[in-house]
This record gives sequence, structure tokens and C-alpha cells, in this order.
Amino acid sequence: MNIIYIALIATFQILLFFCLGLLAFRVLHINIVSFSLTLLFGFTFYFCIFGFFAIPMILTSQKLSTLSCTMGIISVVILVCTMISCRKQFYSLIQQVPTIIKEHSYMLIPLCIAFLLLQLIVFTHVDSSADGSYYIGKVSTDVYTNTMGHYDPYTGMALSELDGRRVFACFPEYNAVISCLFHIHPLNQAKLIMPQFLAFCTLLIYYQIGLSFFKGYKKKADAFVCVVFALDLYSYTIYTNSTFLFTRTYEGKSILANIIIPGILLCFYMLWNHSSQKLYKMFLILLSVSSCIFSSSSMLIVPVSLTIGAIIWIYSERTLKSIVFYVVCLLPNLVICLLYLLFSKGILIYPI
Repeated sequence: MNIIYIALIATFQILLFFCLGLLAFRVLHINIVSFSLTLLFGFTFYFCIFGFFAIPMILTSQKLSTLSCTMGIISVVILVCTMISCRKQFYSLIQQVPTIIKEHSYMLIPLCIAFLLLQLIVFTHVDSSADGSYYIGKVSTDVYTNTMGHYDPYTGMALSELDGRRVFACFPEYNAVISCLFHIHPLNQAKLIMPQFLAFCTLLIYYQIGLSFFKGYKKKADAFVCVVFALDLYSYTIYTNSTFLFTRTYEGKSILANIIIPGILLCFYMLWNHSSQKLYKMFLILLSVSSCIFSSSSMLIVPVSLTIGAIIWIYSERTLKSIVFYVVCLLPNLVICLLYLLFSKGILIYPI
């Protein structure tokens, strides 16, 4: 019964992210491109919304239950609004399922094997590292004390001030919120549900990159996913993203390495090719903003990735708008970097 309940919670989160993606496309008047891109768009958008509400509550020392109730209400509103306004789009996607299966054809077999193998690796891996202790300790202390960042995750000792390095990276708070809302053990959400979902999203972003490279040819995109997964599998070292994909999937840095940075590559590649400019510009902004919520490491990695991608795009566009857009994408992480520098110098503190 516990396994079924956990599976339902995982399904609820996938449905929530997908519905938000549908709703966002409807509001922005963007045609639905695919299931995978809709889910990825909704996933990053949801965490932007989550950060908007979570960060002020963390800084003002609100209770975790307050944030949980807030996000619970927002989630219900998202689901209801999607059911009311996006029924036709939802039914249209369902009707396309037989066509989609036919287009993928025999490539669904190796694709499913890669998917199941990745899920098995993530599910069976046991990590007892210091980072693992932090992420699980953070979620657990938040849930069982009904606070957010008030206790040391390693020792359980009460803190006099918030951790300025990680205060804006509130991905653990999301896991705490889900644990609080559904009354499940933090380990189930932080080390079981989310890692499996993040591994799934990694394959989806690989698939989107493959589609862009091969001009929408689905079988070639499927083969691309399998090849990249094989490269991950056989190039696993501490210096590659495979470390985070297979062994540290539950961390915010895993999202940066396997979803955010490949997502930035995808967006700039599509912008270079002048494809769906509005969609990929919005997605790029969401990737930049949500990266701050996932991990504090984004303050350096994401600006570098954005700059590398933007150089060629700005050169090809040669317009002031492209430069302004690049600066807008940089701003969230530059602000986080500035606040961290002020904290590290003792100029800025966050008292509890």
C-alpha cells in the first residue's frame, strides 16, 4: 500500500508540472510542441513560482506548514485552471498518442530499456556522503520541526542565523513541502520520488536536443538519447555530469548538470536556427531563474553557460534586443552571487 501511495504522489507531481506547462502555453499563446517540452517548461516554471513564495517566507522565519498550505492552494488552482481552460489541448495530446507510438516505432524498445536501466541504477544506489547527509538532514529537520533552515542539518543544533550560502537554494524546502502535505517520510520524497523524476527529465532534455539536431525526426532523436545515455554510462567519473545523474541525482547540483545546462544548450541552438523564438526565450528565462532555486552553484555555472551560448547568438543577431535579453537572463544569478559575496564578507546576515 505504501508503494502505491508513493507512486500516486509521484504521478501527482508529474501531472502538476505538465498542467502548469499546458496552462503557460495557453496564456502565452504558444503552440504545444510536445509532451516532453511541456513537462520541462512546467517543471522549471513551477520552481520559479515556488521560489517566489518560499524565499520571503524563509527570510521572515515563517513555518514550513504555512509554505505547504500556500503551495497546496496554488497547486490546486493550477490543476483546476488547466482542467477548465486547457481541456481541448489535453484531449488533443491524448488523441495523438497512437500516432506518436507509430512515429517512434521499434525505437521505443531501446528507449524503454535505457529508461528502465537508468531508473534501476538511480533506485538501487546508496549514497552516504556529506552532501547526502546535508540534503536529507535539511529536509528532515524542516519537516519534523516545522521550520525552514533553523537547524543544522548535520547536528540538529539550533542556528542563530540562516545559511547565507544556501538560503535562496530552496530545493530541499520543496521536498519538505511535499513530505508535509502528503505526510510521507522525507526519505521517500528526497531519495526516491524526486531522483526518479529528475532522471526521467534528463532523458527528456536529451530527447529534445536530439529532435532539434535531427530536424524533428523522432527515431533519430530516440537513437540520440540511447547514445548519450551510453556515453554517460561509460564515462562516469567525478569530472562529468554522470556522477550527478547516477549517484547524486537527489541534489540540486544534479538538476544544474543534467537539466539546466543541457536546456540552455537546447534554447540557444533553437535561437541560432530562428526556431520558435518566443517559446525558447521564455524557456531560457525560466531555466535561469529556476537554477537559483535548485542550487547555489548556479551563481557561477549558469552565467558561464549563458555567456558561451549567447556569444554566437548575439553575433548572429547583432541587435540591442539580443544583448538586453542576455543581461536579463544573467541578472538572477548575478544578484545571488552579489548577495553571497556580501554574506561571505560579513556585511549581510540573515538572522532567525
